[in-house]
Formats: sequence, structure tokens, C-alpha cells
Amino acid sequence: MFRPDSNRDRTDYSGILIPPDGYRLDRAVGTTYSLDLEALTAVAICLGLSEETDSKLMQNPIGMLNALQKVSDKIVLFCEAGQIKVPTKPTALSILLEKMVVEVALPKDRQLGRYPSFHPKTWVLAYVNAGGDKKYRFVVMSRNLTFDRSWDISFVMDSSKNVKQKKKTQPICDFLDYLVTNVHNTSNNAGKKRNLIRGLCADIKDVSFSLDSKIFGEDFEVLPLGIGENAYQMQDDILFCTERGNANSTFNELVVMSPFLSESVIADFNLTDRALSDCKRTLITRRSELGKLKASDVDNFTIYALKDEIIDGEDEISDELADKKKQDIHAKIYLRRKYSDVDLYLGSMNASYSAINKNVEMMLWLGTKNMYLNGNKFLEDIFCGPAGDVKNPFEEVTVADAVLETESDNRDLLEQKIKELCRVKRQAVIQKDSENAGKYKIAVAFSGIESDSTITVSPFNSRQEQTLSEHIEFSELEILQLSEFYEITVRSGDDTIRRIIMIPTSGFPDDRESAAVNSVVKDRTSFVEYIAFALGDDYVASMLEGKQMGESGFFANSSDAMPALYEKMLKTSVEEPERIKDIGYVLKMVTDKDIIPDEFRELYETFCNTLKIRR
Repeated sequence: MFRPDSNRDRTDYSGILIPPDGYRLDRAVGTTYSLDLEALTAVAICLGLSEETDSKLMQNPIGMLNALQKVSDKIVLFCEAGQIKVPTKPTALSILLEKMVVEVALPKDRQLGRYPSFHPKTWVLAYVNAGGDKKYRFVVMSRNLTFDRSWDISFVMDSSKNVKQKKKTQPICDFLDYLVTNVHNTSNNAGKKRNLIRGLCADIKDVSFSLDSKIFGEDFEVLPLGIGENAYQMQDDILFCTERGNANSTFNELVVMSPFLSESVIADFNLTDRALSDCKRTLITRRSELGKLKASDVDNFTIYALKDEIIDGEDEISDELADKKKQDIHAKIYLRRKYSDVDLYLGSMNASYSAINKNVEMMLWLGTKNMYLNGNKFLEDIFCGPAGDVKNPFEEVTVADAVLETESDNRDLLEQKIKELCRVKRQAVIQKDSENAGKYKIAVAFSGIESDSTITVSPFNSRQEQTLSEHIEFSELEILQLSEFYEITVRSGDDTIRRIIMIPTSGFPDDRESAAVNSVVKDRTSFVEYIAFALGDDYVASMLEGKQMGESGFFANSSDAMPALYEKMLKTSVEEPERIKDIGYVLKMVTDKDIIPDEFRELYETFCNTLKIRR
């Protein structure tokens, strides 16, 4: 179940999200702490085209366009404000991602004196087939929507008509209801986003999810943290019970796997009073976290961390000058055994005070028996065999083995500046640039802030940069540089942090999305490729390309291209009518008659009128 060296136990993001055979995405709501827009594009390819997230389509603008236009109105993704990574290769198609993304900026906690985090990593997905039958999937992970190589944990369960346990679905509905409250009126298409989430919530309220597991049976509970009155109170869970004399406080085995720690949480787990006879406690964490602990905090624990050769990883490419992609644990797993009863918790919650008491998190509890799973069996899986075996990727460590973080405290201050900026009321207005024909200008307002020379603001996909102040103006912008995404750069000394934040922006030209599509479908070759994607047929692609490449007119002197194309469209309209609408999308967006000739538009109109296809 947990072996990192087993293909059966390992999975990837695409395997978790890809629609079941014969189904397509109907709608989806996801959450993450940090977000890589390129990873979101990969998820769109997975959900829109049922392709792997590492598919070659990531390098194919036509495939990306087809995927994004399929799902951009079907996905709402929430992330922590100020945690969107700046893309390495921004593209014009990034504007289609704006429709999906909602930033969450939680208010400062007076007790903590800082901002709690929006930290859950979940997906709630609905799939539908041609007959209208729907299936649902619920995903809980420790993994953010990024390309990070750290070791994570994932859990997936699907809807089932064989069990009747819809009460267990209610916490998922409560979580979705909470997300609706975080779609503010300033968000792009706020009404549509709320309706999508509410619709998904209404769909699943009478749905039963099933583990379909020999180990756990149907013994599970969904535990959303930090969502208000319907939140699960994790601090009151038996896992954290420290009340002397309370039977819930004791255990025979405890395994805690958490990349980040609070001393107080681990010290409570370490209390001697919590141990039953022959008690065994194991902590698996990062070396950098050991410095937060005193030896007395963990004198009842055996501690493990990943070996250096595992953390260092492998060269990303065969080049001695290439950066190495490091990896460490990022999974959050808690296993508690008392006599024959075993409690397993997994999800986004670190073993830290903020995670347990303040953050928005998503956890899952699974119950089983000692005969199926316990601490020893779990560790044997994680260690790929006995602890002392050479294959074990972990090694035993002590508090004295702590490795200090190389990042300076200065970076924490920069992160704090970004958090504060994300909580400032802000807006942007686009107007035509009267001094530069065909160009645009943007006026950005950050309410009530003072100028800060350490922070600069830049429109997405633009090299223009202005120092942060209450009022900023950018001019001479191309239409494809207009976006709700803005790049923020914070500098101090040798430290620099670059992030994307969203600024509610009005005045977008009506043809902005069309311009983005035209930047991809810019000639007949790319149009043909798009039609091939839309119809899902390699034969049509090769046939159309062969017919049109050396000929002056589209399908000129062709006796078989039109009928063959019409036949394929007819078959597709019966089996997958959504694909026909994909063609309608590009016909609407691409305006150049030299790219899409009138003959093809007439064919499409005739086809849709004959079959009464809405477009």
C-alpha cells in the first residue's frame, strides 16, 4: 500500500484525475496551497483530452488550446493567495487559466499574530457519459498542484450505487459550501464559479462514496478543518488527546510522517503517560525540522529522515551543469494503534500547531484492524523491507543531525510582504492607449498603501515593471499582455521572490480570447491540426493535410475529402457530440478567412442545422 519502490503502490496525478472509460469531465472543483500554472495546464490536458500529465501535448499549443477550451468553464481551482508560481514559459493561452483560478486570502489570526494558510489539496470531480450517466470522484492528497518531486500521499474513492452511506458525503458538501463563500464578487465570472460549485454540491449530496477495500471495508470519515461551524475539530480528536486518565490518550503504536513540525505537537505525542505496554513511536520528517526539537521532546521516538542520496535526486537532464531536482518527504500520514484497532489519517495537515488549529486543511480518517495494518507493516512498506536493509531510502537520525535551512530569515519577511499585499484591496482598469494605436494601458490601484521600492509590479507576460505604489499605470501593452495575472517581485539584499497574484481587472477588449486563439491557430496547417484534435482522428488529420497542402483552394478538386470529413463529423456527433462544439469554438474565435474558408464554415452550419446541434 505504501511502498515507494512498487509500481502498484505509486501513482501520478493524471492517473488520479483521468475520466473513466467512456466518460468525460462534467465539472470539477480543486484546491491546492501552491500552484504552478503549467501544472494546471497539464491537468487540463488530463481532464480534457484524457492524456497523461507528462504528455507531449504539453509542448503542443494546438493540443493545449483544445484541452483548455474544453475544460476552462468546467473547473474551479482554489489556491493560497500569493502562492502562484511565475511560469517559465508564459503563453497567450494562460488567459484561459484565469477562468479557473480563485485565490484565497485568510484574515490574520489575532492569537497567532499571522495569517493562517489555505492548505487543502483536494479534488471533487463529476464525469458524464454520452447517455447522461454520471460518476463522481473524491480525492485527498498531500500534494500541491506543482511539479515538485517530493514524496506525497494520495487517496481516491469513487461514487458507488452498491453502498448507502450518503451521510459520509456531507463533510464534502460542507467543504464545497465553504469554498463558495471564497468566490468574491470581484472574481472573474464569480456567478458562474459559484453556480458550478453549488451544482456539484447538489449532485453529490445524495451520492455514496465507497472505499471498496478489503483492508478498511467502508470505515472512513472525511475531515475538513478550518471551514467554520461545520469544520472538524481535529484538536479534539483521539490522535491529539493528552488528558491524563482518558482512555483515548493512550496507544500501543504511533507513526507520524510529517515534513513540517511544531515542537509542542511532537512533545505531546512523546508524553510517557500516553504509552501502553511495549509502546513504539516513530517520527519520519525532514532533517531541517529536527532543529525545532529538543532531545527531551523525542526521547520516546525513533526518528528517520531520507538519505542524502535520495534527497539529491537525479540530474534532470544528462548535463553536468544542469540543476538537480531535489526531493524530500511531503506526505502527511499518522498511524495510531491501540490494541487491535488502527486509525490511519492522511491528507494535507502537518504535525504543527497552525495546521491542527488554524489552517484550512483536508484530512481523511480510515479505520482498520491490527491484522491488516499496523505500525510495523507500514514501516516495512515505507522502508522497502526491514529498517536495516540497504534498499531502505530512510536512515535513523537524532536531533543532533539537524540540517539548518540555507534560506535566510529575510525570505520569511519577503513572504510576509506578499501575504500582506494579497490582502490589500486592489483593482485595475484597462483602456485603449490613445497615444499608441492598437495598444492598451492599465491603471492599477492598491488602496491605502505606501510606496515600497523593494516591490515591483508587472503585467503578466510583459517586461514592463513599476515600483509598488497606490497608483500605477502601464502603457503600450499588446492585447495578449492583458490579464488578471500580475507578476510581483520582492527584493531584499541577495534574496528575490517572484510570484503571480490576481488583480480584479475591468475593461478587457471583447476580442482578447479570440486574439489568444488566433495566436495559436495562425494558419491552415494549425487549423487542420485543431480539427484533428476536435474529431479525435489521425486519419482525418493526414487526409486533410494531404488534400490542402499543395492546392490553391481548401479541398480544391477533391472528390473525397468533404464526404469523408462529413461522415466523420456525423459519427462524432453521435458518439461524442461535445467534440462538434469544439469545432464551433474555433470557428467563432478565428476570424481570418484565409485560415478557415467559407466552404468549411458553410459545411459546419449545414451539419449543425441538419442535426439540430446547439452552438
